[in-house]
Amino acid sequence: MMYYREFRVRWLLQAAVLLSAVTTFGLILEAADESTSGHPVWSASAIVGSPEPPPAFRQVRRYPQLKFDQPLYIESGPDHARIWVIDRAARIWSFPDRDDVASADLFVDLKSGFSELTKHDGASGVATAYGLALHPDFPEVPFCWITYTLQSRERGQHLEDGTRLSRFRIDFNDDGIPVCDVTSEQVLLSWLEGGHNGACVRFGPDGYLYVSAGDGEAPNPPDPRRAGQDVTNVLSTIMRLEVSTSEDGPLYTIPHDNPFAATANVSASAEVSEPATEDLTFSAAEARPEIWAYGFRNPWKMNFGPDGQLWVGDVGWEMYEMVYNVKPGGNYGWSIMEGPQPVLPSAKRGPTPILSAAYAYSHAEGASVTGGFIYQGKSFPELSGRYVFGDFETRRIWSAVVTPSSGSDADTLTNVTDLVDPSVRIVAFGEDTSGELLLLHFDEGTIYGLQRNESAEQSSEFPRRLSQTGIFRNTDLLEPSEGVLPFRINHPMWSDGAVGTYVIGIPSPDPIHVLKGPRRRPESILRESMEFPANSVLAKTIELKDDLGHSVRLETQILHFNGNVWNPYSYVWNRDQSDAELAPTAGQTLNLSDYGTFGSRTSWTIHSRSECLRCHNSWIGGPLAFTLPQLNRDASDGRSSAALGSSSASNQLSQFVSMRLLDGTVPADPTRADDARLRPLVAANDSTASVSDRARSYLAVNCSHCHQNGAGGTATIDLRREIPVDEMKVVSAAPAQGSFQIANASIISSGMPARSVLLYRMACMGRGRMPHIGSEQVDVNGVELLREWIASMPAVAGSEEVVHRSGENALMTTEAAMEIVHQLDCGEIAAREREAILELAKQSSPEVHNLFLRFQSAEYQAQIQQPLDVTAILNTTGRASDGAALFADRRLQCTTCHRIANQGGQVGPALDSVGRRLTKTQILDSIINPSSQINPEFATWTIVSTDGRVLSGLLVERTDDHISLRTVRNETTVVPRSDVEEFIRQTTSLMPDRLLAGLTTQQIADLLAYLAVQQAAAEATTNQ
Repeated sequence: MMYYREFRVRWLLQAAVLLSAVTTFGLILEAADESTSGHPVWSASAIVGSPEPPPAFRQVRRYPQLKFDQPLYIESGPDHARIWVIDRAARIWSFPDRDDVASADLFVDLKSGFSELTKHDGASGVATAYGLALHPDFPEVPFCWITYTLQSRERGQHLEDGTRLSRFRIDFNDDGIPVCDVTSEQVLLSWLEGGHNGACVRFGPDGYLYVSAGDGEAPNPPDPRRAGQDVTNVLSTIMRLEVSTSEDGPLYTIPHDNPFAATANVSASAEVSEPATEDLTFSAAEARPEIWAYGFRNPWKMNFGPDGQLWVGDVGWEMYEMVYNVKPGGNYGWSIMEGPQPVLPSAKRGPTPILSAAYAYSHAEGASVTGGFIYQGKSFPELSGRYVFGDFETRRIWSAVVTPSSGSDADTLTNVTDLVDPSVRIVAFGEDTSGELLLLHFDEGTIYGLQRNESAEQSSEFPRRLSQTGIFRNTDLLEPSEGVLPFRINHPMWSDGAVGTYVIGIPSPDPIHVLKGPRRRPESILRESMEFPANSVLAKTIELKDDLGHSVRLETQILHFNGNVWNPYSYVWNRDQSDAELAPTAGQTLNLSDYGTFGSRTSWTIHSRSECLRCHNSWIGGPLAFTLPQLNRDASDGRSSAALGSSSASNQLSQFVSMRLLDGTVPADPTRADDARLRPLVAANDSTASVSDRARSYLAVNCSHCHQNGAGGTATIDLRREIPVDEMKVVSAAPAQGSFQIANASIISSGMPARSVLLYRMACMGRGRMPHIGSEQVDVNGVELLREWIASMPAVAGSEEVVHRSGENALMTTEAAMEIVHQLDCGEIAAREREAILELAKQSSPEVHNLFLRFQSAEYQAQIQQPLDVTAILNTTGRASDGAALFADRRLQCTTCHRIANQGGQVGPALDSVGRRLTKTQILDSIINPSSQINPEFATWTIVSTDGRVLSGLLVERTDDHISLRTVRNETTVVPRSDVEEFIRQTTSLMPDRLLAGLTTQQIADLLAYLAVQQAAAEATTNQ
């Protein structure tokens, strides 16, 4: 190939360019020492703005003479005469809907009126107000309902009944201005005040009052009361009430069609109960009859569409923000799930299935959703029927198409697009009296509306090729432009064997200012440790060696600081390595055979921009490589100091300070500074460093950008290097996301690598693997490093040794399989035994199977990982007779668990009527995703016995004396209670999730055809 003939010439040219760059860098340092003008300026920069076109709308000020103190809520009254605003100081204001209005009228000040409110002995005052609902027939019916919170007398304590929903009478002064009668308060309901109060209140088109409540707690740990699924109280719910204005009789009653009205047998108390922990789920009979839907974390603003459907924005925890199209009786997951992400999967569940979000966005895109409106105004027909919502933290506002669903399923949001440039700190949306959207700015206390953006059609000039960015003078040779400086780091992130080279460019003479510690950037979500000048750019070019030893450029990753946030882009190199093209927003997959000979490796993933932001998140400040612990190193890297200039320091940080690239809190001699922020990271292969220091550095570089408080990891652990080991929350800590069938598992089991879930996640492939983004290959050396570190820790007294078995039982437990994987990595198993183990692993549990997948043949891996073409399967005509043979085939093991016509096992549901109950699409989905919906009767339970045995199966019986499980072999095992160490419900089905691997499209269609003709009368159970 021409590429290989050119390779040696290109390599020699690159070497010459590198030597030139090093020499030039030294001369730059000499010049910087003799000048006061600052670091060299990158004058050739062309990276400004965004590759996306400007948004279609912009925000414009409404009611310019009005300003409120941290407003929280805005609406127009049912009489379409006035606008109402609630501020954080528990004051409610109203004003006529005129843009020239000069002032707002005070409706009520709950703080100053505290003494006239319903007495609470434990309260010292009113904290804040959240919601207001005027009677639908206001002003003819002069009543309103307000939600507010009380302040506890005990500092730091929260009142169990400190959030109130109260009814008030409305009077009118001599000018006809509405005024709330504080003395008329009637408290309908109260619940915990403690954070995540929700407390939005709206009348629905059905005339009933809808009230939201959050889980009542601070962010961490997640849902400590387990309120999200507990339907015995009103936390984490949306309630639906028939309210009364009568002075006699109840203040509210339960609508007859509330989902739990017929089954509820509890009183209307709002107290938090203490449910029995051993029950699998809460029953519908336990549910509060007020509940319309549940499973919310912090429902922040809800509104009804023109068709009467309820839309709610639910503020997420670490990973996702959600918008829900709420259905009666709907379970929206918290705290089992955070949108699509499991949080506490083994916790007790509510009585109805968990439903999906209409839309969930990751914390790469935002961090605090604000629920919005279905647009019903007249000014912008292009928005008609679209849902408009926003994010409080990032100030982004989106519009989305409401895509109807079939039947009773929830509608979804699609084609989500940015509506405006972020500027308004959107705490609430409202509508003016003509139905046009209002945007409430929390920071300014002002109100905005929308206007078309005249520049929306202008094309972007953002560079589409790497050669157009100005980063390199010669892109073919990677020769940096003037002012673009190379830098090196101590510990590169594991990138599936690829290596990176780094440069930085700043298009202004301003230095990067190093702060004393992380702080929030004003008017931004960014939490930064260094203040970069606007339009600074960091670039990393990634190269991978092929099987012939040739280094091939695959992508150049860019981080661009626009003055407010960091935006990531990737440029994909062409085959002749002369230039690179800007990758699509959604990323792409490269075929490695286009670049050289790569044997078993077939592809390279260019991640989407939102995926890049999962690691380069705002909490850690964006850059991962350009940090003090990475930069604090020998600059010469073994080269002659003369090549760097006689006046340059030998430490890279010192050089950057000398040339005024950096200023701020960087000591004169970083190598001697006693500061955890400066302590250099240690390379994983540095044999002069301790195993602990190398392991902690490895975790810091590869894991801590997500796994620290606030950064997005669902496990509440902290893997930053400066955190003491006993504060990392990993040693002897129970895993939050499952134990992978490891007996006596901890995130790190001190002295016992095989019982450490952290090590399992690093060593496996498939769903359990970490990291989720950025790497697809196991870092064998990294696994061995972490194994050595864990093994060096003192073993916990009384801990059980891993039991080693042979033959067919060799892979019976995950921890035993972990030991064998270690032996395979070290080459300690002979070829014949290796093949036998790999064959056995193919038939093992998913947890064990995924540990050995990387050792299997490329063909087998491709077969397992090949995505199914669902459309092709459903469009293929199946033959039921052939499907019957497949169903009975021992390879698929269908009859091991399922029965048809009284033939087969009883671990799964009988399938005699599956074709009557489910469509072909639903049948296929239940096979592909067996764990997506699991009826409680067929949930998998695991017993860990006191002697370390692990047993899994269906729960047959549970008494005070024993627990009985039915295994996949249809054998019933009875374990005395005294022998049970742990008893855990699993979130995964006993049914394998790779069941169809190896079958052709026709074979799968045949199996579907056979199941679809099973039309017997429905069984007692309706499980899939």
